[in-house]
Amino acid sequence: MRKWLLLSYVLVLQLPVWSQAVPFSFRNMSINEGLSQSSVIDIATDDAGFLWLATQDGLNRYDGREPVIFKKNFDDITTTTGGRLGKIVNGLHNTLWLITSGGRLERFNLYDETFTPIRTIGADNLVLPPVTCVFHEDNNCLWIGTENNDLYRYDLTGNKVDHYEYGNVDCPNRVIQYLFKDSQQNIWVLTNSGYALINLSGAPFSEVTPPSREGISYSAMDEDRHKTLWLGSYGKGLLIKREGSPGFSPFTGYGGRNTLPATLVIESVKVDATGQVWVGTYGNGLYVIDPDKTTVSHYVTNKKDPFSISYNDILSIEQDRHGGIWIGTDGGGVSHYDKRLNNFALLTSNNVPEKISIEQVRAITTDRQGALWIGTSSTGLTFADMRTNTFEPFHYPPAPKAQGNYDRVVSLYTDVQGDIWVGTQGNGLLIVDALSKKIKNRFYPDGAGFGHIPDHTIWCMLPAQNNQVWAGTRNSGLCLIDKQRGLIRNYNTSSAENRTLENNVRFLTRVNDTTLCIGYEKRGIQFLNTQTGQLFSKQNRTLDSLNARETIFKCGWYQHPFLWIGTLGRGLIAFNLNTGESYTITDDQGLPNNTVYGLLPDEQGSLWLSTNKGICRFVPPVNLMTVNRSAFTIFLVEDGLQSNEFNTGAYHKAANGMLMFGGIKGLTIFQPGQITLANQPSQVVITQAMVNNQPLISDTGMAYKKMLRLPYRQNEVSFSFTAMDFVSPRRFNYYYQLAGYDNKWIDAGNRNYVAYTNLPPGTYVFEVKAAQQLNDDSPVTRLTIIIDPPFWRNGWFIILCMLILAGILYAIYRYRINQLLQLQKVRDRIATDLHDDIGTTLTNISILSELSKKNLLQKEEAGTFLDRIAEEVHNSSQALDDIVWSINTKNDTLEQTVARMRRYAAEVFDAANICYSLHLDEQFERYKLNMEQRRDCFLIFKETINNIYKHASARQVQIKVWIEKGFLHMSINDDGKGFDTSTVTHRNGIKNIRNRIEKWKGDISVSSFVGKGTVVKVYFPLS
Repeated sequence: MRKWLLLSYVLVLQLPVWSQAVPFSFRNMSINEGLSQSSVIDIATDDAGFLWLATQDGLNRYDGREPVIFKKNFDDITTTTGGRLGKIVNGLHNTLWLITSGGRLERFNLYDETFTPIRTIGADNLVLPPVTCVFHEDNNCLWIGTENNDLYRYDLTGNKVDHYEYGNVDCPNRVIQYLFKDSQQNIWVLTNSGYALINLSGAPFSEVTPPSREGISYSAMDEDRHKTLWLGSYGKGLLIKREGSPGFSPFTGYGGRNTLPATLVIESVKVDATGQVWVGTYGNGLYVIDPDKTTVSHYVTNKKDPFSISYNDILSIEQDRHGGIWIGTDGGGVSHYDKRLNNFALLTSNNVPEKISIEQVRAITTDRQGALWIGTSSTGLTFADMRTNTFEPFHYPPAPKAQGNYDRVVSLYTDVQGDIWVGTQGNGLLIVDALSKKIKNRFYPDGAGFGHIPDHTIWCMLPAQNNQVWAGTRNSGLCLIDKQRGLIRNYNTSSAENRTLENNVRFLTRVNDTTLCIGYEKRGIQFLNTQTGQLFSKQNRTLDSLNARETIFKCGWYQHPFLWIGTLGRGLIAFNLNTGESYTITDDQGLPNNTVYGLLPDEQGSLWLSTNKGICRFVPPVNLMTVNRSAFTIFLVEDGLQSNEFNTGAYHKAANGMLMFGGIKGLTIFQPGQITLANQPSQVVITQAMVNNQPLISDTGMAYKKMLRLPYRQNEVSFSFTAMDFVSPRRFNYYYQLAGYDNKWIDAGNRNYVAYTNLPPGTYVFEVKAAQQLNDDSPVTRLTIIIDPPFWRNGWFIILCMLILAGILYAIYRYRINQLLQLQKVRDRIATDLHDDIGTTLTNISILSELSKKNLLQKEEAGTFLDRIAEEVHNSSQALDDIVWSINTKNDTLEQTVARMRRYAAEVFDAANICYSLHLDEQFERYKLNMEQRRDCFLIFKETINNIYKHASARQVQIKVWIEKGFLHMSINDDGKGFDTSTVTHRNGIKNIRNRIEKWKGDISVSSFVGKGTVVKVYFPLS
């Protein structure tokens, strides 16, 4: 919530002479409203429009709503001859230059909100002494003044330093207190004992004016649009140098009341955009000099006036981009002046005597001398003459049998003779002499003779002919009253013409010379022909609908051809009396609130409305069907109203066109033609971002951030934003959209917050602007938001997956090809085995059969051939069995291989009556062999067993098979006759075994001695 002192801004009212200059009103912000400390040492504005305030206990950033405090300390040492004050200077590229405690120079990066101490400068790392002032040129050169006469010109782009020491011109012990560059490109160097001038039109330091020897301590300087230089000093007042003048001379004003002392201690001098010179003094408050009008205005603090400047010790003055003036004080915080804050004059409890009650204004009128008469809800009648600053309350005695609070004044009217008609709620009608303030006549239900009227309450009054008045009552309808003769006629439910309407008349307005419009609280409107006395109605669907819902009417005003009606909660009704058409205007079209208490026209054709949410100016378009926010200009309490809430019947237009609206805290007065509005659109700044309901931690401040990149899980974002306007940012209408998500701009009203949830991954652009209407040419603030997709939706991941899938498919393809190749290889091997083993055997059988046929007669030879045939058949069967066994997948385990080896050994050795032992490893069940390896393993074993059977003549054979370190080991030891391993043999057994072993990268060793048996050891890795 905005923590300003949100009260009114007081003007000295001079109603008949409004054009006369009026004093400024200020609003004040101190430590109670969020400022870090009450002494505001220096003030600056940055390129984004933020206001920066330096205090002893913090650097404050202000956006018009809430200060944000950075922990920095600034010096605040002030005397009548000088001092040491902290400084803030706006640099280039979103940089602030700070002089913090002890004269330390620091650079503050606004992008990432980091502080960098500057202890040395230039390529030679020149050590800086305590710094007193800095000035940043547009060419990115920084002028640095110090406490010991040293002046540096630091080229930030080239990292070069030019050093200038005033001691070279016989000016020892000087402190450089201020640096200023004028329109002639001169650098003015103000010191504690004079000043110097450096001309930059040629080469740097081409012309140097030695410091003056006047011994004056100078504090600040500025130049106006006439090229006049204004120079402030400590104790020697204000000096002036006009264009063409040889030097400075004291300035003490323009004579008469427009003077200022020559001994002022001046801390700050500022020329504003209009040419006025603001002079802040230490102890003497603020002076505002208007050279064009030759006036000098003096402002000091006033404890009874909350709208005076907050303190008389002024340290700094700065102007914001909207023309507002900010005044930093040494103990009272900061005071703010803006023309828009002086649009409205007020009467509140803050600027009237204590005995005067001004709250709950219910009725207003002005007398013939321009004085105000103000009716209140419960404290009687107040007279206020602003010319003489006279205030007087009146509590008139109650009438007999008065009802309720007799001090409740609800309607007022000044007649042509200057008398004040006072309508009360429960105490009848009084006629008061405006000069004597005494009651001249009164009317009430129990009044005798001409003093009788039918009701105690008079809600509203309207002048009639012959110095008579139309009066709307609470219970008795409409009355025509003569000041002398009393009640002339009464129009109520007892009248034949008015049997269907209630008697509670809330407003009266004149349509033309012969027609009067009567507005009833709950029963619509009726018209009266004042010549014939006839009442008549005009049918209208909108009004009939409102009547059916018992809509309460609050006010009405006729402005050809429309009858404008303000309602309670149902907006503003426009009834075209010529065509019978009607239009309803609500907050959906831009009305600030649907309750309209008062309606007044200005001289430009606009309507001014008082509501529960401030005052607004309504400029009706030609076609009322097109009413939108651009037709309304809204003013709130921040703009200087008594409050945002107003009251029924409390509105009045003075003879000079001044408008007055009363509310719950006093009276608001203004001249519509002199209202000052913002002269430029306001840039919206995004002040905060939340991601997944947590503040965004970023290397760049949100106000300067152009792009926001988030992972896919952080897809809930919200933003706070504000229009950079320090007068009334809350009255702006905000429009925003998230391009790529929203289909159109969204009208947020004055809500400055938006949230988005569950945003899909993608690129968005958040756009926001402050405007009266969407199509207004207002600047748009944009922030690009990129929500990265999950890694599985990234292009690189999809490509990788496609490559992996292609690789898998290729691997499957290659595997299939390899399987086919392996199958073909198996087929080829089976074919080869069948050809080599079975085919050879069958050939041998065929040959032996032929030989046996030829030797059938020789039984012994025939028997030999038959035995060989039987042997070949057996071998063929065994070879075929080996082939079938090797391709059967059920035999893949090493256990099956060893079991076959066991069976084969038993068949061979048992038939030969050879004793054998077989030792097998228990781990065999865990291993598998492929078909080729299984076959070769068995054939190695078989070849070895066959060699022992055929050639060894052994009696004992020991077989051991085991697994060790992934290798299959096989050891076969026999006690046969052995052989000489060095003897060359043509047998293929050992060669076949060795070839099979080498195929699997294994090894074989054969150890044998004649007569001592043979040992065969084989090992190869398991696949």
